[in-house]
Amino acid sequence: MKIIKAILFYIWQFTFALAQNLIGLVMLAIYKSKGAKSEWYHNALITYIDKKNFGGVSLGIFIFINAKREGDHLHDTKIHEYGHTVQSLILGPLWLFIIAIPSMIWCNVPYFVKKRKYDNVSYYWLYCEGWANTCGLWATKERFKTPELLNRGRYGKPINPNRSARKDIKGRKRNK
Repeated sequence: MKIIKAILFYIWQFTFALAQNLIGLVMLAIYKSKGAKSEWYHNALITYIDKKNFGGVSLGIFIFINAKREGDHLHDTKIHEYGHTVQSLILGPLWLFIIAIPSMIWCNVPYFVKKRKYDNVSYYWLYCEGWANTCGLWATKERFKTPELLNRGRYGKPINPNRSARKDIKGRKRNK
């Protein structure tokens, strides 16, 4: 069953989400020619690139992550970027317009960079970034480890709020 799911995953990615996968394949060829290392992660190919001021980017099944990321930050970046891979499956050709372009603007335009810094706005506040976290957590069945993603990874709100403080519909404390 696992093999059938993987085959369907690749067929869907290379038909419905062809555009971003072709761009990712070209980027993979460029970085591999420069000696970049890669590994498989939940049917996606992560390639580690040495680029200053870069966190990561996902283009279909091709994920590119800063080679200097380590430990918990690397773990969380993999989950987040894989979330963009899931978004690619869902949106197909619309992914470029609904996810990629807004994400690039949010990440790189100086106005938004300053806004996040000076107004203490989470990077994950933007719909496409928070949704990527949700998709990545769902698809990988893993958990975030860094305080930034635990505390502000769900559209700027905690991913795992204190569940014991939550109440049911009638105002009673819920059991875990």
